[in-house]
Amino acid sequence: MRTIFSPSPANTSVSAPHDDRAANNVLLAVILALTAVRLAVASLTGLVDDEAYYRIWTLAPSLSYLDHPPMVAWIIGAGRAIAGDNALGIRLLAPLLMLAGALLLWRTAALLYGPVIARRAVWIMLAMPLLAIGGIVVTPDLPSVLCAGLVLWALAELDRSRNARWWLAIGLFAGLGLLSKYTNLFLGATILLWLVATPENRKWFRAPELWLGGVLAAIIASPVVIWNAEHNWASFTKQFGRVAHSKEGGANYLIELYGGFAVLESPLIALLALIGFVGIVRAAITTRSRSDVLLAASILPMLIYFTVHAFHDRVQGNWPGPLYPAFAICAALGVAALPAALRRPAFVAALSLGFAMTATLYVHALHPLFYSAKDPMEQMRGWPSLVAAIEKKREETGTAWVATSSYATTGQLMMGLKDRSPVAQLDERIRYIYLPPLADSLLAKPALYVELDRRVDLPLLEKKFAKIEKIGTLKRDNGSPDGATYVLYRVSDPIAPPLAMDDKL
Repeated sequence: MRTIFSPSPANTSVSAPHDDRAANNVLLAVILALTAVRLAVASLTGLVDDEAYYRIWTLAPSLSYLDHPPMVAWIIGAGRAIAGDNALGIRLLAPLLMLAGALLLWRTAALLYGPVIARRAVWIMLAMPLLAIGGIVVTPDLPSVLCAGLVLWALAELDRSRNARWWLAIGLFAGLGLLSKYTNLFLGATILLWLVATPENRKWFRAPELWLGGVLAAIIASPVVIWNAEHNWASFTKQFGRVAHSKEGGANYLIELYGGFAVLESPLIALLALIGFVGIVRAAITTRSRSDVLLAASILPMLIYFTVHAFHDRVQGNWPGPLYPAFAICAALGVAALPAALRRPAFVAALSLGFAMTATLYVHALHPLFYSAKDPMEQMRGWPSLVAAIEKKREETGTAWVATSSYATTGQLMMGLKDRSPVAQLDERIRYIYLPPLADSLLAKPALYVELDRRVDLPLLEKKFAKIEKIGTLKRDNGSPDGATYVLYRVSDPIAPPLAMDDKL
């Protein structure tokens, strides 16, 4: 493979200014058009379970939450304040933050490798299916990816300008990343690797701005630490406990991890990213090119960790999300590493496949094209009619509130029922510790227990209530031939406070 890597930040291509402007304008128009498409899809599709659950977080302020830091709640809360408590309001900032991420990647790649690589990288990022879905569905991965991109951009600006004040921006963005998702702890490893990898970077250890940036990051992230200290380190225990899991799987999980990259980047983009990644790692080791060292440092710590993790436990496909913008740059470099005659065909083919996969996902979200039990988009469908049927059953059975035993059902029913009927999950009460408690007088009345058939927890009901009567089942039209079945029970005569705090996470 021909090397294209050298110490110059803009080392891969030279183009005329007017050509750059025209190409940039076309790309900007596509970014804006895709943003409009994402806003439309966001408003026309129902919420996935996690989104509905995160919406609950916005109903009462908290320093942090059991599952994740609070940034996703702030994003959803801001959208609800602007556009209302509906699908568009909940998702409003997702397409806008992805737009900002595309522009950010543009600047970062231009600083490191020049304008042609920057445009290619943004085109490739737009065509990645994982990020296309991330531009609609609001999860902690959305701010996590953006903050990782902000740190990489600020490091690139520091590398170019050698202005120590950029360390304060790096500290700010790293702290915001820690308010987004614990995965962003790897940003610290990225910064440390970049500092020690080349002698000229080691001087920054003597710069007070670096340490001030670290203090700033710690201060910004302190709400998460305070919340955990006040709640017996519950969130840290839940999330970091995954590191120690030991399961059967080994090579299967590793294949699943890298197969996930191939699918979620799209196969041709993943192949180009691999070519570019091998090239920048080789150049970072042999020539210590500053651009290549920085890009490699942004990928290697997280990639190595997830590879090791996959030997004993599953890595969910969204976890490596912060790597995808950096992989987009690698893919752009992979195109440049090909023989000249192959560059344009390879680039066009990679984009065509990526956009085709993305378009299929968007159409499938609007109108099901297939059904799979593992398809998260099935969670979006059929809730209005199911919620109406549940409310009718509640009135018919003379029950005063709705009980559940999973965060997924709780989130969807709280979204659907809103002010019509109170909804509460009987277990895992630490998930909702920030919410105002339901009145004891209400909890003493009969409840309608509703849960997906495979999640029904009869031992839990027997522990909580003296009288348990099966009412029947209801179907949610999720795009499958038989729909999703929900089982209903009328429960009454509490044996103990139904919503007492438990030890279950």
